[in-house]
Amino acid sequence: MKKNKKFAAIDIGSHNCRLLISEKKDNLIKTVFNSSMPTNLIKNLSYNNEFNEKNIKKTIEILSFFSKKIKSMNVFDYRCIATEACRSVVNPDFFIKKVKEKTDLNVEVITSSEEARLSMKSCRKYISKIKSFGMIFDIGGGSTELSCFMVKPNETITKSISYGVINYDEKCEIFSEEYVTNQLNHHFSNYFKELKNIKQKKFSAIGSCSTVTSLCCIFLNLPFYNPKKIEGFEMGFVDVIRTINHIESQSDNTLENHPCIGSRYLLLKSGIKILKIIFNKFPIEKLIVTQKGLRDALAEEIISNYEKNKIKQET
Repeated sequence: MKKNKKFAAIDIGSHNCRLLISEKKDNLIKTVFNSSMPTNLIKNLSYNNEFNEKNIKKTIEILSFFSKKIKSMNVFDYRCIATEACRSVVNPDFFIKKVKEKTDLNVEVITSSEEARLSMKSCRKYISKIKSFGMIFDIGGGSTELSCFMVKPNETITKSISYGVINYDEKCEIFSEEYVTNQLNHHFSNYFKELKNIKQKKFSAIGSCSTVTSLCCIFLNLPFYNPKKIEGFEMGFVDVIRTINHIESQSDNTLENHPCIGSRYLLLKSGIKILKIIFNKFPIEKLIVTQKGLRDALAEEIISNYEKNKIKQET
């Protein structure tokens, strides 16, 4: 029996390293292996624009595991991308060479616009439900990407700002929280002014980040993080605000002991601060929750490119 070829997508994010191994079966892309591990690669980057050795070592250990997994599962092809952490660091080449030397993986540093494009592609299923105008946002470890799109005409405006759940507190420590808040308010206000066609109109947003998935888990009162329960779930504006208010009323100890939050409680608090500004600046009526991300879009593109090349060779 002929085996299906396997393809891998690795996302070296600012906070996590993620691996997705997929295959196409019965005309559907199916997950064979999925893993996400924290690295905090962008931690302390705000202070000197350099990765610290501890986080480099931890990231390379995870990537070594991923590399071995790819080889043991006979993966046919892969892509390994890096995002905001490697865009921000003063010398990304050092890290890329180190990864190649230790793991034999080739790392591509993608732009914020490419990151937003992949994020949109991974959310295509939900975009198709939106009739006129919508937004996708991703509050990451070191940056926040917003993509506003018009269905007709097919048009997308993407903006990125280098504030995420990890470096938010670092930048507050360096510049003050007032400065950081003003920067975010100014950025989102200017972005909204560019969207002339949607002023005063309510629209749907798609949130593809852990801040939103955590909010959804708490809103649904889940006993543990359950991706099947939250994927595609729709929260109204009032649902989001009430859940935020509930979280902000809880002590750090209570949040840390919550099964859907745990040690990530400080990251969630930073993500909520950014999310509140987004909701304050844009007339969002409904929030569609998803954990779909760059890996899903990457896997789809790798498989699609393989099939196109195969057809060319056969003709």
